[in-house]
Amino acid sequence: MDPFDLDMKTHFSRDAYFKKLASFPCFFILLLVTACGGDGGESEPDKSPVTAKDLPGKPQQQSSDSSANKAITLRPESLPYIKVQEVKAESLGGVISAPARVDFRAKAISTTGTVVEGRITKIYVQVGDRIKAGAPLATLSSVQATQMRSDYARAEAELARAEDRYRRQLEMQRTGVGLEIERVEAETQLKQARTELDRSRDFLHLLGSGAADEVTVRAPFDSMVLKAYVSVGAAVGNDTPLFDLGEPTAAWIVADVFERDLALVEKGAKAVIELASLPDPIHGHVVAESAAIQSDLRRAAVFIEPDKDTKVALRPGMYARASIETAGPGHIFLPASSILIRDGKTTLVYVEKSTGVFEPRVVQVGQAREGLIPVLKGLSGGERVVVGGALLIDGEAAMLL
Repeated sequence: MDPFDLDMKTHFSRDAYFKKLASFPCFFILLLVTACGGDGGESEPDKSPVTAKDLPGKPQQQSSDSSANKAITLRPESLPYIKVQEVKAESLGGVISAPARVDFRAKAISTTGTVVEGRITKIYVQVGDRIKAGAPLATLSSVQATQMRSDYARAEAELARAEDRYRRQLEMQRTGVGLEIERVEAETQLKQARTELDRSRDFLHLLGSGAADEVTVRAPFDSMVLKAYVSVGAAVGNDTPLFDLGEPTAAWIVADVFERDLALVEKGAKAVIELASLPDPIHGHVVAESAAIQSDLRRAAVFIEPDKDTKVALRPGMYARASIETAGPGHIFLPASSILIRDGKTTLVYVEKSTGVFEPRVVQVGQAREGLIPVLKGLSGGERVVVGGALLIDGEAAMLL
């Protein structure tokens, strides 16, 4: 046979054979693995990736997923531009300034009303008036008041008759013509009449002064009229508020202090209050802080009580500005150049971990005063903080991200 014909047959049969085997997926996968792996020939050179640390003369960079607290290493030629200082907690006097207003304490406000239904016929006071205890506030006409006064008069008459009946029974028993059962009955009726009279008298005491259908509502103590709920001709019920009264001596100053500065305010701290309506400031001291924060303004109420020697008449609603002294014990103070702000909300500083190595640290700061910023949280005494050149380190950190 011609060798050429033999080679052709062998070629076509082999080709058909491989086509048939290729139709099976496992064979195809095995073929790929064999082709890629190979167990013969010269070994392939090592193609493992080269890292940044293997490249000579190129500084090692942080990965793109590095967090903000990874340390930054500066080149030696940049270190002369960095100033580092060891920090410690100190006491530095300062002042926090905040808008304020005059207000009454919660327990110093009383709402007056009446125990009967009626219609307002006269009002004697206006909002802002200072009145004495017992001063008339308003007069109303009430049918119920007429009925209550009539009941009291009837109770007085019944008591008089019961007393007379009881005296007669005692006299009859003394002369020997009275019965014990009748005396006991007269005594019981006397007790009932006295009880009814006492009840009617208590109602009239709550009702207040007046005659016939008139009821006069009076101030229970020396006070200031804060609010009037009614006007002449208004119909009122026994649960309708008429006036809000405040005790003038119980007014205090409410200062709205930023949340970040609350840690610097201590109970008993001295304060100076400037009132728009007074030429001279008054003095006071902090007595309490609000437990709630105003969510929209991020402020909290700090309550300031005027000193005892203050003779200024404070009126609720007066606008003021409070300057509160702060000693700041236990706080670290840094120059403004060392404080950086990222994304408009994160405040951080750089702490030296070793020579040329710096770590960003998120901190909470207070209100700046006298060129220094108090660090409320995030730092401890003895740490070395960058006070000059922080922007240079921050620039290097930004290039590594």
